[in-house]
Amino acid sequence: MTVDNLSFSLEIDFIPDLEEGRADFKKRMKKVAAKHDCTFTLDKKFRPVISGLSKDDVEKILSEIGLSAFGSWPSCILTCTINSPLPMYSVGMSDGWDIYTGAKTFFAFAQFPTDAVQIILKACTYYLEHENYQTMDEFIAETGYDKFRDIVLETESDIPVSSGSSSTNSYLDPNLPTLSPGDFIRPEHNIMQVIEVYPDMGPFLLEYGMSCVGCFVSYDENVWQAAQAHGLDVFEILGEMNEFIADKYNKPLLTENTPMEEILTLYPQLLSIFQSYKIDMPSDIQTPIGKLCEKSGVNLKKLIEECDERLRNGSEF
Repeated sequence: MTVDNLSFSLEIDFIPDLEEGRADFKKRMKKVAAKHDCTFTLDKKFRPVISGLSKDDVEKILSEIGLSAFGSWPSCILTCTINSPLPMYSVGMSDGWDIYTGAKTFFAFAQFPTDAVQIILKACTYYLEHENYQTMDEFIAETGYDKFRDIVLETESDIPVSSGSSSTNSYLDPNLPTLSPGDFIRPEHNIMQVIEVYPDMGPFLLEYGMSCVGCFVSYDENVWQAAQAHGLDVFEILGEMNEFIADKYNKPLLTENTPMEEILTLYPQLLSIFQSYKIDMPSDIQTPIGKLCEKSGVNLKKLIEECDERLRNGSEF
């Protein structure tokens, strides 16, 4: 393998229990893949994959299948992963693209997919040019993870990334969503940010096995990343944390003004309930659920009660 023949693939994860839109999206992916002479397949978990992409194809194809900006993604899509043939990949989330190495080791964050591809490419290039019959994981271990990451990211100074430095409080980044007492926690909120606003969450997260709480990693790791790193269900964790906040501040988890974006981002386990009421997904995900209920002739109070019960009794998909 050489730098010149590195290829990429795009792998889609759908929101559990939300079937609407999946078939059309797969057809679109298949059509776009054929147009660019790429390969469209379904993996063992029936997730659609486009493979055989060059680095210049990635952003182009993401745009053509409607995944260039998260805010306009089809409502059935949970994440999109950019895979490389080496253990370097990037997961598209609500706040941008998280880059990982190895199994689930967080490497960096990039706002745009092109930047994520550049970082992956730089890391793979450095490995291929310096390895001595080693796997990439072995090479990184021998080089030292921090040194390897510093070498890769410092040479990408024009890319807006977070490198996880322990010497700065990166959770104070102005681009990070704010969190004040009484606010519900989102997957992109930083672990240290959560602990500082809600100290009671420290023991709670430790019970889940998140040993990152209190260490320097928590300055750069958000709730989604921490859950992924520990093999946990982030939506179950968010549901429990936000239930605690709702009770502590005597506020409802959902109201008529809750935007659909919040359901998609925080509580996708509730989408099956919306489906059971035959509520269509809006073209604008900022549409409040009250308006959706009014349009579909659904009793808002009954819907909220059922959603609240689902969140409080377990995140069943």
